[in-house]
Amino acid sequence: MVVVWLVAIAAGPIGAAIAAPPSVTIESPPNGSVRENQTPSFSGHAEAPGGEVTLRIYNGPTATGTVIQELDTRLLSSNGMWSLGPTEPLPVGTYTAQATQTNLALETGKSSPVTFTLHKALSVAPTVTLDSPTSPSSNTMPSFTGSASDITPVTVQIHAGATARGTVVSTATATGTGAGWMSGSASPALPSGQYTAVAIQAGSLSGNPAARSKPVTFTVTPPTPGEAASIGPPVASFTWFPSVPTTGAPVSLVSTSTDVTSPIVGIAWALTSSGPFQGGGTVLTTSFSTSGAHVVRLRVIDAYGLSNVAAAMINVVGPTVSLMQPFPVVRIAGNETASGVRLRLLTVQQVPAGARITVRCKGRGCPIRSERRVAASSKQGAAAVKFRRFERSLRFGITLEILVSKPGKIGKYTRFAIRRGKLPARVDMCLDPAGLKPLVCPSS
Repeated sequence: MVVVWLVAIAAGPIGAAIAAPPSVTIESPPNGSVRENQTPSFSGHAEAPGGEVTLRIYNGPTATGTVIQELDTRLLSSNGMWSLGPTEPLPVGTYTAQATQTNLALETGKSSPVTFTLHKALSVAPTVTLDSPTSPSSNTMPSFTGSASDITPVTVQIHAGATARGTVVSTATATGTGAGWMSGSASPALPSGQYTAVAIQAGSLSGNPAARSKPVTFTVTPPTPGEAASIGPPVASFTWFPSVPTTGAPVSLVSTSTDVTSPIVGIAWALTSSGPFQGGGTVLTTSFSTSGAHVVRLRVIDAYGLSNVAAAMINVVGPTVSLMQPFPVVRIAGNETASGVRLRLLTVQQVPAGARITVRCKGRGCPIRSERRVAASSKQGAAAVKFRRFERSLRFGITLEILVSKPGKIGKYTRFAIRRGKLPARVDMCLDPAGLKPLVCPSS
């Protein structure tokens, strides 16, 4: 009897039948954690001799959602420690991460899913402190010191009264350094009384709230007679706009007076060189009815009763007048005759709407003494006006005057004189804004 032995041989690498997937874990972030950092890092352990670790981040609370980022690393420490971070910030929301590792036997191990939630980072205000100024003091424009954690400007608000609930009457500013700061002088100056100051600094990051210091209270007292005398009076000064006013037009007088130690409590204006002062504000709006030089004076008084006066001469010019636009053109054409001329054409062209045209005839034999017309509007904005009653024979000695006027504009004047034994004489000039007198046309 023949006995046949059957031997089963497993194909593939030796030991493949007993190979197990590698062990890989995620240790950070912990499962169920809440983070404010939108670029969280990840770390864990894997088999030291194993292959690369791949991390997949899923959108949602399970590892079956949409993969929004996939990262991998080939760098493992000697004890199998791995670490990864997202390539870009993650939006606020809930995510699930899972790490995998595939070894040389092509077995893939998966970590337990780790679910975490990202919240918007809480806004953090800077910190700012304010030192108490010297009190009491006669310094009406004190400066302040303190510290601040950010580099944004520091503003000191000065409230009237013993608390920070009073009206803000003055401020001082300082450059933020991230450490100690010193402000400039408070402005405007403070009259005698009690005040409360608070330092405020805005955060440099968008959305961060501003920081406020603890309030400090201080007192401003009047100077002694010796201090007041050494301080001196305020400096009175002013300017005006426009710099060259015209008659009848508004002009603003603006006080630029200063006092280094006291607020200016009284302002009065005088619009003549010798007239009385009239109380007013920092800005006075007035006008001058005549052209020429006008003396204006300003008197200011500070909180200590010291005063000063400034005076200036303001040159006022007459109202500016421009040429009529379009500027009219007078056309005259005719033939000479034995007794004068035969006028065939008298037309005024390019006359703006609303302009008044007057033709006057002087001398013996005038067909009519005058004719007046008003130009109507046209599609082109300027009209042509004909005077047919003058288109006839005119004797020697007759003079025609054509006046084109419009209120507030320089108009057109033409004179046409018919002379015996000579060619007619024509003179073209401009007409004053009142429409009465010829004048030399301006150069521009």
